[in-house]
Amino acid sequence: MKLLCDRQQLHEAFAAVSSTAPTKTPKPILQNVMLRAEDDVCTFFATDNEMSMRTSIHHVKIDEPGSVLLPAKETSALLRELDEATIALERKELRCEIQSGSGSYVLVGDDPDMFPKLPEIDEKQTIEVPAGRFIDMIRRTGFAAAREETRYAINGLLLDCNGERLSVVGTDGRRLSVTYQHLEGDDVPTIKFVVPNRALASLGRVVPDESEETLRIRVGSNQVAFAVGDLELVSQLAEDRFPDYEAVIPKVADTTIEVDRGLFERNLRRVAILSSGDVRMVRVQFDKGCLAMSAENSRVGRADLSIDADIRGAGGAAAFNPDFLLDALKVTDTEVIRIDLTDDSTPAKLTLGEAHTYVLMPISGS
Repeated sequence: MKLLCDRQQLHEAFAAVSSTAPTKTPKPILQNVMLRAEDDVCTFFATDNEMSMRTSIHHVKIDEPGSVLLPAKETSALLRELDEATIALERKELRCEIQSGSGSYVLVGDDPDMFPKLPEIDEKQTIEVPAGRFIDMIRRTGFAAAREETRYAINGLLLDCNGERLSVVGTDGRRLSVTYQHLEGDDVPTIKFVVPNRALASLGRVVPDESEETLRIRVGSNQVAFAVGDLELVSQLAEDRFPDYEAVIPKVADTTIEVDRGLFERNLRRVAILSSGDVRMVRVQFDKGCLAMSAENSRVGRADLSIDADIRGAGGAAAFNPDFLLDALKVTDTEVIRIDLTDDSTPAKLTLGEAHTYVLMPISGS
């Protein structure tokens, strides 16, 4: 294999897939990225046997077609540091020489014939959604997904397609975030499946949220593939046990609060500074156009402040983990948020725009 390539293009493609290669594994060959060059196209592929990613760059000057395995960590670091516009790559047995300006770098890899292939999907259903919008949906829900490995059944995001719209849902049992997207077409499937957090986080890193391309989601019996442009990511599905999220969302409430998001977020951050380090808690009282917040730390001090809000209904008080509130406020850009709640023993529902709902359990007995 021998080729001449634009360094920036090469670096971006290599960096995208190299994050899939594991840093620790009982199979050292998986710590490489496969580069295949043929027909003026360079294809890059990496896998950890649970998740795989492939992408390509075009219009590459290829003198000799072929393939090579390159160590993911070291090659990515080297390509980042080089500054010449073009670089040359040449494979010699299991070694690859990179020529850049006056420098020559030889990287030792493994036999490309021993590297795994991209998994084949036994495709059952296909969903198409605007790529940028889907990445935004991941951002608005991923923060609420469980991180504990012992809760693997919900250690991912639920994708729920009902034939008309796609819902993306994340929950860790204490909070739940769901966002919706209407889908065009007459053949939209009805299907539910859970995708691991890591796969969707990887997709979010390599697909820009302003992308106007179409993302194609192909679902098999135990795998899912996401394809946009030249990029394809294939992941194992997580276990399909997931809470009945629609039953968790409150349908009625005794009190409704509408408040400026920026005003609420800024003041919540201030009060949260003095919440206890052991049990993070901010108490919220709401009545007669005033939303009051307070927090106390016996070793440090106390904070109290009030802001204007439109409050309708019975009024009352509840306590929340301020970090859980701030997590949701950080991912929305709506100017006014709506909070529906009854008391400190039932979930509060935050409406963060037309297609984003957040449900949070208060800290009871406070």
